Amino acid sequence: MLVSAIANFQAIGAQHRAGMAMMNASNNMMSGVRNIGAGETNFNALHQQDVKNDTDMAKAQFMYQVASAWKKHTEAQMKKELNKGLDYKA
Repeated sequence: MLVSAIANFQAIGAQHRAGMAMMNASNNMMSGVRNIGAGETNFNALHQQDVKNDTDMAKAQFMYQVASAWKKHTEAQMKKELNKGLDYKA
């Protein structure tokens, strides 16, 4: 039960980290748009930054989905362990 609870808290932490990564990627995208100058614009660098931001966002979304599945699994494991009863020998 304790191991499942710790795993559940780790899954919640992973969800929060992935959510923050999504927010950071979104902020980077917006700051890139905001910082585009009216004069000389390096479109190659802008494209590379856009690709990096999109990759970061996709990675963060994937990690959030993995963390959500992990959390769902640990909650099911805790429920199963709770239905079995507590093991006082451990």
